[in-house]
Order: sequence, then C-alpha cells, then structure tokens
Amino acid sequence: MKVSTHDAVEEKRILTGMVVSDMVLGRVAERWKADGLFRVRWANLVGGWCVEYFRKYNEAPRGNIEGLFETWAGRANDNSTVDLVDRFLAGLSEDYEGEAADTNPDYLIDVAGKHFNAVLLERMSEKVKGYIDRGEINKALATAAKWDKVEMGVGAGIDVLQDETAIREAFEASTEPLIKYPGALGKFFSDQLARDEFVAITGAAGIGKTWWLIDIAWTAIRQGQRVAFFEVGDMSQNQIMKRLMIRSANHPIKPPYELEIPTDISYEPGQLMADVVTEPHEWDGPLNWKKAWKSCQAKTRRHKKPLLRLSVHPNSSINVEGIRSTLDVWERAGWVPDVVVIDYADILSIPTGYSPGDRDAINENWKQLRNLSQSLHILVVTATQGDANSYEAHTLRRGNFSDDRRKNDHPTAMFCINATEEEQVAGIYRLNWTKRREEAYTESRCVHVAGCLNIGRPHIKSSF
Repeated sequence: MKVSTHDAVEEKRILTGMVVSDMVLGRVAERWKADGLFRVRWANLVGGWCVEYFRKYNEAPRGNIEGLFETWAGRANDNSTVDLVDRFLAGLSEDYEGEAADTNPDYLIDVAGKHFNAVLLERMSEKVKGYIDRGEINKALATAAKWDKVEMGVGAGIDVLQDETAIREAFEASTEPLIKYPGALGKFFSDQLARDEFVAITGAAGIGKTWWLIDIAWTAIRQGQRVAFFEVGDMSQNQIMKRLMIRSANHPIKPPYELEIPTDISYEPGQLMADVVTEPHEWDGPLNWKKAWKSCQAKTRRHKKPLLRLSVHPNSSINVEGIRSTLDVWERAGWVPDVVVIDYADILSIPTGYSPGDRDAINENWKQLRNLSQSLHILVVTATQGDANSYEAHTLRRGNFSDDRRKNDHPTAMFCINATEEEQVAGIYRLNWTKRREEAYTESRCVHVAGCLNIGRPHIKSSF
C-alpha cells in the first residue's frame, strides 16, 4: 500500500498525540484494534505500546515511550523498523509536557477518526476485491456488511451516562484559555479566549479594531500559541506588516519619538474619564527593517517554532471557504493554528452560491466562521463595524450592529470598543460585552484600558 507524504505526516501527528496526550490516547485506546489502525507497521507498533500503557496506567506514556522502545529494540530482529521508530522518537521534543501543551487534542481526535476510517476502508476494500477476483461473491458481501467504522471526533455517538472519558473531557478540556491578559483586562476576558470560541469585536470606523486584533494575535504568540492572521481587504501586505513590526519592536515608525507610556490607570464611579499615570520614553528615530528583524529574531529564539502566519488578500477576494482552503494547505505542511484572526469579517467575499447584495450571504459568512472554530477546535477572532449611531454613542449596545442583526447570533462572545474623543487623545478605551454565552454580563459595565497606538499597543494597563 502506497503511503503519500501527507498521510505519513498525518500518521506521525496522530501518533505524537497518542504519546503525549491523555485525551487523544484515551479516545484511541477505546477503538484500538489488534492489528492497529495505522497504515504502516512501525506506527501500529508504537501505537500498540501507547494503548497498552494507557490501559495499565490511565495516562499517556510521554517520556516513558523511550523506555518501551528500548525494551522492545533490545530483543527485536528488525533493524529497519528499529530505525524508523528511533527516528520518530528523535523528532519528538525532549519536553514531553511541553509537547502535550502544544497539542490540540480535540482536533487531533477528529483527524484520527477520519484517518483510521480511511485505513479500515482500504483494508476492507482489498479483502472484498480479493474475494470478487476469486468469484467468492458471498464472502465479499459478508465482509462488506461486517465493516464497522471508528466512532471518533465530530459526529461520533456518545453514551452519555457511561462514557467516563467524555465526562472527564467536558470538565477538563475547555477550562483553560489560549490567551491570558494580566490585571483587570484578564478578569474581563476570563476564559473567553479559548478553543472552540468565536469572538467578535464591534466598534465605529477608525476606533482601532485592527490594533486590537493585532494585540490579541501578539499576546497569543507571546504565550506560545500558533496564530493565522488573515488580512482580507483593509490593508496591503506592506501596511499590515509595518503594523505587526511596530507591535513586535514596541517602537514608533514615525514622529513623535518621545511618548508618554501608561504605567497605571484607575477609575472611580462617576468620573467622566479614567485617570492615567504615564512616564516619558524616547526612541532614537523611526523603526526600520533592521530593528524590526532583530525583534523578530528574539521571539524566534524564545519559542523555536513558527508561530505567526500572515495571509493577505484584496478587498472581497476571499471568503471563509478560501480561508479554510488556505488552512488546509498549511495543515498538509504540518502547521495547524490555535488561533485564527480575520481583519475583518465585513469585507469577506460572499459565500459560494450567494449573490451580491443578498443579506443571507452575511449571515452565511458568520455561520461559516462559527463552524471554523468548532470544526478545527480553535479560537476565531474577527471584527465588525458598528452602525451609524456608534459614532455618537458613549457605550455601544447589542443593537449597534450593521447590515444584519443575525451577526449577533453566531459568535460565542462579542465585545465593543468605546472611546470619546478625549479618551482617544489620552489613549484610553472602554471595553464592554454585548454577548457572552457561558457567563453573565452587563452591557454597561466597562473595563478601562490605557495604551499607546504609536507603538502598536492598545493595552498596557487596565482597571475596572
């Protein structure tokens, strides 16, 4: 059986998940078959060790996989398989706990379910074809009738009262956010910036939505998350790259080069505007490409893996299906994001099958964005323009949507960016929730944030 490069990458990714993730291995162990579920012998061998280990200790082997390999290799008489397993283990990080934290278990389980079913179908079809070639039609029919798919991932049936793994996953898998902010802003977001979430930002034109999307992306990569950033119309590649480099280097690209940087912010009920304490900071001229490159190298040395991918498209030239296609290409190359940021949803192209001006096209785009977060088990973040009233409103509400009310239906959470003219001059924003599915919220309660857009940072300090 010929194994494609993509299949080989996929099998290694699934097998890595089995080695380091209790959740992935637990799901696979429930469906494991005596002759394995991978295409190649060495992967079934390692998979079998993992399953046996889990059934005995109820956890993934992680670093203990090396001991299992050494025990087997000491008595094996198969140098080629020993070499293949040795190369696979050598490719794993020495930090097995870190490797586990870097795994998207829900997505891997979905991938494993599809892959294992493809392998089982291939095995069954080969048997059926063999019977047909020999004229044994009844045996071919019996073999086809006995085929039983692996129930894993999206669409799999769950025995709610008896599936201990599913109950455990429900309480453990989705409690930890992918992105954590400090201080009051961290309390504001709580665990909202997590896998399977779709978060939208609402604000008037020019309020700084793109800077907030960049800040969320940058905070994610600083914490080791992989981010796919799609710029879909407002900016060219050079323009968005400059903004990203300003954020990376914390350095202004044009005058003034002496700025007041917030060191504290406080707010008392009844105040017209929060109080901000600042300190002056001076730079020796504008940001240039050498300084930007140096800042990028520092982050690469820290994380030692590609964390941020940018895909730039002209206005209305790509839709959600196109974004998904791009992500599929990156996945085949072995890169799967934890966070997808889209700047921004209102200027995506219409979905396939819809006509320009069709209001249902807007609803369909937002439905597909929600599907993206669910099917890939990632965090999706985008932005949308507020309505005409948002220019004058002191604090935006749920009714300040533009184009189609159904935008509000699909995100798991929506927050608004608010600022009077005086607040914008002072670098102050007020954020408030207009939707949260899992937690109570009050539209009028804001977190006050002080930042400095000249260095690409809408958030530096925050306070309720």
